[in-house]
Amino acid sequence: MESEEDPEPPVAIEAPLVPEGPKIRPEPRQLPERGHPAPISPKRTTADDGLRPREVTYLSRGSRPRRVFHSLLPASFIAAAGVLVYLLLYFYYPDGPVRRLKDAEAPLVIASRGEQPAARIPSPTLGRGGESKITVEEAPAPPTQGSAVDEISPAVAANNLLDAFLKAKDAATRAEMVEPEASAQELEKTLLKGPLAEVSQVFSDLPRENSLEGFTDYPYRVSFFVAGRPNTDFAVLVRQRGNQPPKVFLPAFLDLVGGRLAAFTRQPNNHDPARFHVILEPVIGCHEDGIPNADRKFTLKLLSSNFGKETARSYCGNHSRFREMVEKPDYPIRWGIRVPATVTIQWNHKEDPTMPYLELIDINSPDWNP
Repeated sequence: MESEEDPEPPVAIEAPLVPEGPKIRPEPRQLPERGHPAPISPKRTTADDGLRPREVTYLSRGSRPRRVFHSLLPASFIAAAGVLVYLLLYFYYPDGPVRRLKDAEAPLVIASRGEQPAARIPSPTLGRGGESKITVEEAPAPPTQGSAVDEISPAVAANNLLDAFLKAKDAATRAEMVEPEASAQELEKTLLKGPLAEVSQVFSDLPRENSLEGFTDYPYRVSFFVAGRPNTDFAVLVRQRGNQPPKVFLPAFLDLVGGRLAAFTRQPNNHDPARFHVILEPVIGCHEDGIPNADRKFTLKLLSSNFGKETARSYCGNHSRFREMVEKPDYPIRWGIRVPATVTIQWNHKEDPTMPYLELIDINSPDWNP
């Protein structure tokens, strides 16, 4: 039998040698002699100033009004300059309203019908060779009772003429106050044959001078009393040609005050196209019932004055030349503006016989000139 082997004894592991003593970290050398370290300065990769960090300025709430004020300052300056230019043009422009009023108030010399031409007085002069010659020169004639000269401003003369015209009692008196000329027999067939309705007020507008035709228009708005209804306003024009006495423009007076426009437009008829002097206002679109193809038309209001009620409404196609005229920026007649105009109108029965309407045939003139 094999004998059991004796187990080997365990090997003893020696521990490392550790110095004995307190386990405290030794102090660094020369600690008392060390000075304070210098501050660490930021290092830059380049000398370019553009790479330096910039300071950020935060605006407080109190700076907002200043920014608003600075933004409104240019607009205020432009508005003040515009007002200054407008005032200069208004008061000093040759064709401005103030200058036109001053010219209208200038004295107008109207000679009487019986005034005789000035006398010619001979005066001796010496010619060649010492010969005496007689030269006839004009000299002003002394004022006499038959050649009185009236000095009155054109605006006042127009006012006086209109006042006398409205207060006249018969056609014979008004025959010398109208333009173009009309006899008393012709006026007897109109409302001018007798007294007119009582006048409530008369409003005047700025005069309009036509240098090409040589006349000046004085527009008025006359308000008449109507029993049981509000006053009725009509546009009336007084025209003065050169130094001649002013006169009432008869065709426009008969069309509006005389009722010719109202009679023609009151109900459908088969009359030929007729020309009238009106206050015209074009309006975009057609919104009335009873007008055939209303979506293809626009409206033209026919009024008796700028502040009066509508007398009638006429219509015209959107693709007509009249719409092109109204849309031109330099044309006197524009959308939504009431201006005097001369138009030709007629009742249209062809488009839809069951719905006749008043059709604009022509715009003869953007004013009341012939």
